[in-house]
Amino acid sequence: MELRKKRKSTPNIPTASMGDIAFLIIIFFMTSTVFTREKGIKMLLPEKSREITKVKPENVVSILINPEGALKLKAPGYDGIDISPQQYSEVKRIVEEKLLERDTLLVVSLKTSRDARYQAMIEVLDQIKLARVVTQDGRELRANKISLVPTSEE
Repeated sequence: MELRKKRKSTPNIPTASMGDIAFLIIIFFMTSTVFTREKGIKMLLPEKSREITKVKPENVVSILINPEGALKLKAPGYDGIDISPQQYSEVKRIVEEKLLERDTLLVVSLKTSRDARYQAMIEVLDQIKLARVVTQDGRELRANKISLVPTSEE
């Protein structure tokens, strides 16, 4: 009697459904993952107007932010004051002073170097928005217009 030799069975993994499983896992992760977007700075901007508003130069406070975060402030009575990043609160005081002097439309022009940090612009913008003065007759004055302009001058 002849005995048959047993064949060694090679172990194998069924791969027929491997593609289906891979796609199910991909779809699961795509639907369960949250993709976040950079939201930027929330700011309500006015609608674009074709009207040109003429502003007297004495009603304009111009602030330039250099790449290091230092400010140069130009306003009537303040001829090119240099303000360090630690003294940003001076901006609020100067804008409030100009509001009391003018008692009319005050435009603040904030020009930022392209190489300056966003934090510097945000801190100065916050100081401008905080600047409010109440007159003796009870009216609240603040900067009516704020112009944000990137600058290439270094």
